[in-house]
Amino acid sequence: MQTNEALALAGSSEPVRSFAKENRELAAAFARYMLARGCSPRTIRAYADSVGRLVEYLGASSVAEVERRTIRQLLAELYKKGITSNSIRLHTCGLRAFFKFIRLTGLTKHDPTLLLAHRKIMGRMERVLTIEEIERLINASQDPFELAVAEVLYGTGIRISELLNLRLEDIDFADGEIGSLRVKNGKGQKDRVVLFGTKAALAMKEYQAWRPSRMGFLFEVPEKNGCLRLLDGSWHGFFYVDGVQRNIWLARAADCPTRQEARRRFNRIVSKIPGYRVIPAKPYSSRAIWDVIHRLAHRAKLGRVHPHMLRRAMACHMLASGANIRAIQDLLGHTNLSTTMLYTALTAENLKKTHSKFHPREQGRQNATER
Repeated sequence: MQTNEALALAGSSEPVRSFAKENRELAAAFARYMLARGCSPRTIRAYADSVGRLVEYLGASSVAEVERRTIRQLLAELYKKGITSNSIRLHTCGLRAFFKFIRLTGLTKHDPTLLLAHRKIMGRMERVLTIEEIERLINASQDPFELAVAEVLYGTGIRISELLNLRLEDIDFADGEIGSLRVKNGKGQKDRVVLFGTKAALAMKEYQAWRPSRMGFLFEVPEKNGCLRLLDGSWHGFFYVDGVQRNIWLARAADCPTRQEARRRFNRIVSKIPGYRVIPAKPYSSRAIWDVIHRLAHRAKLGRVHPHMLRRAMACHMLASGANIRAIQDLLGHTNLSTTMLYTALTAENLKKTHSKFHPREQGRQNATER
């Protein structure tokens, strides 16, 4: 039957219409729609990737007329390629949002994802760093920058994206008391006030004294205008031209005894090199903050640790100490209390382990089990 239809279409004088261009335009409009709604860049990238896979899978077929079985076939093929169940679930969420957007445009009232079930994911208990492990992580810092990053992440519980956008004018140190900072345009484009203690305040002040801010951000990459090194009794300058590292010999140390003199000579030489430019200061990237936490965890021998684990540890440690869960919700910036309630399960699990290990009536049973 399909072969006859294909032959009939091939013999027809009317060309078969392709919806590939319209599908791509809809995908681009969906990305603009998410941006206008204030979705985070990570959400926009993830959902755009899901829609892009669908558009590529459909080819010339119209995305407004796709059926549920086609969506299921796409997800099944992704799963066969080795994509995890969690990623499949994320793709499903992206496609749900996309077809909700198409219905809003009025192109169709049909939603193929309406009865599409989420793939089940095995429950997993997230790791929570102990207070002792947090102390080891912070003590592993080797400069004021690493110390300030770890102290602020744990002391405030803010997200890494909120840390990168934090400006000095949003911080109230309140000497000798609990300080506060205002998180602007956090997740969901919401503002909130977060508190921090004296250790985080001291770390931020030491960092600013060590590397003062030029653009107003708390954490920013300093201006890059090349570096000087004293090698084998001579000054050498290292710099980048069009993304390629270059180095030049400047002078012998005997002829240029101070770094200031070597820097003046270096600046005079590179200013005449075509393509050389000073890279201005800018905020740190999320990758740089991840690398800082990875380095600290490696030195402290804690295994794999990422920035969000400090946020999780802060919430769990406060809950374990008796903090009100509503207060934790406000500090973390959770819209729904159910999101904050996840930390109570983590805290309860840690309390069970502590009870089993240290309670006098449990220690004998544990020793008997080990024998």
